[in-house]
Order: sequence, then C-alpha cells, then structure tokens
Amino acid sequence: MRHDGRIETGEYTEIEYHQFNQSRGMRVAFGLAGVLTWPLTIPLALLSRLSDIVFVTCSQFFALFPYVVGTIFRYEFYRFSLTHCGRNVFIGFGTVFLYRDISIGDNVLIGMYNVVHHCDFGSYVLTAEGCKFLSGSRYHNSEKIDVPMALQGGKIKRIRIEDDVWLGVNSVVMDDIASGSIVAAGSVVTKPVGPRTVVAGVPARLVKYRGSPSEDGRDASPSV
Repeated sequence: MRHDGRIETGEYTEIEYHQFNQSRGMRVAFGLAGVLTWPLTIPLALLSRLSDIVFVTCSQFFALFPYVVGTIFRYEFYRFSLTHCGRNVFIGFGTVFLYRDISIGDNVLIGMYNVVHHCDFGSYVLTAEGCKFLSGSRYHNSEKIDVPMALQGGKIKRIRIEDDVWLGVNSVVMDDIASGSIVAAGSVVTKPVGPRTVVAGVPARLVKYRGSPSEDGRDASPSV
C-alpha cells in the first residue's frame, strides 16, 4: 500500500471488518437512532403482518433508503415484521424480501440488491451484492406442451442458509447450504451444499473442503 492509503494495482492488503465488532458507543448510537424510526417502521411492520402485498410494498420502499439511514430503517422494519430478525443485522441498499415468514440469525450481512424468497438465514452469514435466494428450483411446471407454462402451476419450498456461510457476488441459491460453506461468485446452487465446503460454477460443484475432511468423516480426495 502506498503512503497515501491508495492500493496499487494487483496488490492485496489486509483489512478488518467492523460491522460485527462495534464499540459500545456505536451500538448505543444505532439503538437510539433505531428508536427514532419507530413512528414509521412499527406501524408499517404491523400492517405488513396482515397483507403480503403491504409487506412487499414496504420492503421495496425501505430498500431505497441510502446507506446508514437505510441500514437503520431496514433493520427496525424487519425486526418487527419478519418471523425473526436477530441482533446486529445489516441489510444493503436495494435488497427486497418477498415474504414475511423469514428468519434471520445474529450478525448477518446481506449485501446490496439481494432478492430473498422463502429462505431462512443462520448467524454470521455474509452475502455479497446481487445474490438471489429462491424457493427451490421448481417454480414452474413445464411437462405439458399444449398448455402455457404460466398456467401449469409449480412447486416451491423453503431453503436454509446455515451459520457461517459466505456467498459471492451474483450467486443464485435454490437449495440448502450447510454451515461453514462458501459459494463462489456467479455460482448457481441447485442441490444441497454440505458443511464446510467450497462450491463454484453453473451448476455449483464441489471445489474443495474447508479444514480437514476427516473431522466429518468425509472423503479426503473429493472429485471436482
């Protein structure tokens, strides 16, 4: 790194993420700021419990609030409207939830422009920009060719992102991801991802294990 703080081309430099390691003063400041949003966020959250249309409308509305202001408003709205929204949850600009019955654990960072369908998140989940979390991979039946696919119905299911998962930019997730796993940028997850694995590609395939495979009784020499 240069003395002026700029990073040279091709150079990596160490950084620290402070979202989950805030000072007591910062936590108090964010908490007080959150209380100030209650005249708007709580009534809309309560109305959202009565109607999915109202919920999606509010989700899109708060998605457009910029950075720090948006972070505070979105957290307060979702912690009163979702099934569960834990402590220290950051939801980025442009992110929209399509359903209210969603659970989010503690210390979660959901990046900008994410779209969340029927999906529950554990704790310490990190999602980058542009991730999509779908309700499975069978939205539209397509067996009949004499009926438009839009009229054939489909199937949906709830998916689960467990603790300590990192999803790269523009990931598309259609199935469960077990704890400790990484999904590379641009990957499409169509099958369950096992614990402490790294997957990549379209569709996503196993690249390697994180840690020692023998700890979980896994094959130490997986195929890619």
